[in-house]
Amino acid sequence: MAKIRLKNTAGPIAWLIRNVCNTLRFQVIDHAGISPVNPPQRTWIFWHNRMFIFPWLHSEILPGRGGVVLTSASGDGQIIADVCARFGFAPVRGSSSRKGMQALMALAECVKAGTDIGITPDGPRGPRYQMSMGVIKLAQLTGGLLMPVHVRYSHAIRFPTWDGFMIPLPFSKVVVEIAAPFTLPRKMTEEECEQQRAALERMMMEGSGE
Repeated sequence: MAKIRLKNTAGPIAWLIRNVCNTLRFQVIDHAGISPVNPPQRTWIFWHNRMFIFPWLHSEILPGRGGVVLTSASGDGQIIADVCARFGFAPVRGSSSRKGMQALMALAECVKAGTDIGITPDGPRGPRYQMSMGVIKLAQLTGGLLMPVHVRYSHAIRFPTWDGFMIPLPFSKVVVEIAAPFTLPRKMTEEECEQQRAALERMMMEGSGE
């Protein structure tokens, strides 16, 4: 989330998420056909600056299902992990700069176990709206379903952080567009991987409203 360095903030942040989200007017455009009855595993992909609503949203759409969320190995990543834990998510810690391969293998095991995953592909340090290759490598390794999720707020506070982190204002309208999930070929050249990464980045940008 926004860069917070205070201790013991997970409880108040989780409280804020619940109370703000309960006031929001959601419009969910579901191209994925999500059902709480025996849902298949999906990797939920969303930009770092839109993550505020996701722990609450997932717990509302799929109550009791839980999942895992990829967070950095930093102190800020620990805060995010602690917040998400209050909504039923377990953390996988790592990034491209720290424990990246360890995190990738842990996520692959989660995919094989049928566990939902939440990933911000431009986190934890950016650049903003730049898709990392990690998501592509995970899908290539596992054959798991990638599901881009686009979020647009009618009114939000934007923080002066690297990602322009946003918190929707109470009673705002939030459009959540869940794209149809897809898989990637297991065998791809480096050039093909880059083409897939760039295509997914364009898809995410087109849905961001920016």
